[in-house]
Amino acid sequence: MYRFFIYCFLLQFLFTPTSLKAQHYTDSLQQKSYKELQNLFLENRNVDSINAKKILKVYIEKAKKNLDTLKIAQAFRLYCLDKSEENKQPFLDSIIAITKNKQNKNYPAFAYHRKAQFFLHQQRNIEKTLNNLNLARKYAKLNNNIRLLYRIKHHIGIIKSEHLNEKEEALAIFKECEKFYKDKDKYIYRYLFTLHVIAETYIGLKKYDSASYHNNLGYNKAVNGTNIEQNKMKAYFILCEGINQYTQKKYTASIDSINKAIPTMIEYNDISNIIDSNFYLGKSYYDLGNKEKAIPLLKKTDSILETLNSIPQYKHVKTYEYLKNYYKEINDLPNQNKYLDKLNTVLDNYLNDQIFISRKVKEDYDIPLLIEEQQAIIKKLNKNNDTYISGLLISGILLLISGGLIYYQYRKRRLYKIRFEQLIIDSKSNTHSPYSNQEIKSTKSSDLKVPEKHVTYILSKLDEFEKNHDFLNIGVSSQSLADDIETNVKYLSRVINHYKNKSFTNYLNELRITYAVKELQENVMLQKFTIKAIASEFGYNSAETFSNAFYKQVKIKPSYFIKELRKVKSDKKTLSI
Repeated sequence: MYRFFIYCFLLQFLFTPTSLKAQHYTDSLQQKSYKELQNLFLENRNVDSINAKKILKVYIEKAKKNLDTLKIAQAFRLYCLDKSEENKQPFLDSIIAITKNKQNKNYPAFAYHRKAQFFLHQQRNIEKTLNNLNLARKYAKLNNNIRLLYRIKHHIGIIKSEHLNEKEEALAIFKECEKFYKDKDKYIYRYLFTLHVIAETYIGLKKYDSASYHNNLGYNKAVNGTNIEQNKMKAYFILCEGINQYTQKKYTASIDSINKAIPTMIEYNDISNIIDSNFYLGKSYYDLGNKEKAIPLLKKTDSILETLNSIPQYKHVKTYEYLKNYYKEINDLPNQNKYLDKLNTVLDNYLNDQIFISRKVKEDYDIPLLIEEQQAIIKKLNKNNDTYISGLLISGILLLISGGLIYYQYRKRRLYKIRFEQLIIDSKSNTHSPYSNQEIKSTKSSDLKVPEKHVTYILSKLDEFEKNHDFLNIGVSSQSLADDIETNVKYLSRVINHYKNKSFTNYLNELRITYAVKELQENVMLQKFTIKAIASEFGYNSAETFSNAFYKQVKIKPSYFIKELRKVKSDKKTLSI
């Protein structure tokens, strides 16, 4: 027992100085200013994470004690530095909650902007991206945060370029950002990043020399960089030029550039550009005929896209097309079907997204910006009352036009939906079938100018023509049908005009389209064909002719009809689960 007390005394003696030292360190931290604590945290976060947490804890306790809302927001922002993108979201939400009614230049605009980045790059949720960008823009403008406003412009440009294919408009936005960042040393990284997206946009516009010029300009400025972030941009310009070379069918040069850039993308875990690297490497090898190297790279692209749990960029849809075609070539039906299904699913999702994004951008960005610009002009000319009134009228007209366009699109989609539902009902009841078996009208042969025995003969042959589905043969004409049934083409046309009450062309189209409506509902595999392939199935030489005939008869496009059929099938699956 005596020895036990001795040990306790010695332990207390040994640890008391350490405890006192720790307490003294905490006390010294509490005496420091917010700026000093922030700098200490930034110095320690990568070398002594435990100490960094202590410093940040003192920072936030001090802010809470002083009821300093903006400093608490700053503490949450510092917490975000060491969190994954997903784990940052609760801190960003907290910043928004506490600063909405007590704003400054950075808050809550910063938090909305970071949330927009998360939804764009991590989840590709364009609706949430645009909602957060518009809120960030509202608060940044309200508090005159010019730097952040340009970053928001940049992200709107990304959406226009990558999701709407409005590359000319995106390029104008990027050029505006480039002008702002140029010759400002503190914005050198933003300047380089803007040069990079300009080069990418020029590739999309097929202006390859302009793309190369900006890649070289950016690379040379990055080479002279003094910090890590600036220096790593070299790899981005190398990758971008590799993609530029691919678009010009210089596949070997493309492979060489991408292989030089991809280690940097992997080092910084840049998922988006890792996808691009594998995708364009795979396509380069595929187009060179080296499918042994191409297919694993394209499958890797697919596997990474799956981890995103979101709709891929439109350009990456080609991944599924390449894989589908490859497995078709080697007669591997399960894999061919697998990638065909992925292709159809992605295209369907993208089409729906495209409609939403286009409407959303025009509602939340383009139109408000246009009206805002008009109002600025009106204010400048406020001394002239006539000009002021005309400006108000123009603004009103713009609002009416934009509202009218939105309402027109809504009405159009609603009308198409009603027509689709009616078409399904009609096809089940067969009320609009052009198939005959009509009673022969009591018309004198002399009036019809066709001998009676020929009328009976032609009608019986038309009955066979319909029942045998001979109308699906490509190249059917009144002359070819007359030859097949061994009659006079004039007699045939007169009988069809009188007994079918339509021209031969309309008669043929109604037979084909009625059959197409029925087959597309019943044959799920047929729904996965391209419109051109479907047109061929029903006797048409081109997709355009088939689409026009389909729309003329049922008042909706075949692409919309197929998309709605898939939705019905998907809804049934969901209900069954």
